[in-house]
Amino acid sequence: MNESQIIVRTLPSRPRLVLDKPTGSLTQVTESESLPIRGFAFPVEDKMFVQYAEDRRMYLQLGAQRWEVDSSSNMSYGHNFDDKTTTFTIDGFSVEYEAWWAHDPTFNKFAPERDQDEDPLANVYHLYKNGEDREDYIRRMMQG
Repeated sequence: MNESQIIVRTLPSRPRLVLDKPTGSLTQVTESESLPIRGFAFPVEDKMFVQYAEDRRMYLQLGAQRWEVDSSSNMSYGHNFDDKTTTFTIDGFSVEYEAWWAHDPTFNKFAPERDQDEDPLANVYHLYKNGEDREDYIRRMMQG
């Protein structure tokens, strides 16, 4: 199943994109495309990340850089509450960006976290930490 291109979803009202995995380029799907849908593309700051499943594994890709997301990955996710930023790190790559709650006056850092619902990289981190949920995600994506 190691296709060089796959289709990824974006936001519901946005067009689907074709990911060329070797280069990381994303282009709009044409009507003639008959590739499998394997994941999601999402922006963080000025970067477009893609999360997808392939060969019973989960990947995170940014441009041509691709990381396998599994229990052996070196990944972290956390907030700086004073600066209202979030930092996500995977295998030596790090990105700091404005936290999803930075402009929410009702945000309470002591309340149960909504990170996984509000921040796609928090969801990647959750899937990294939770093997059962990761396997479920892979299974759903491999069904197309």
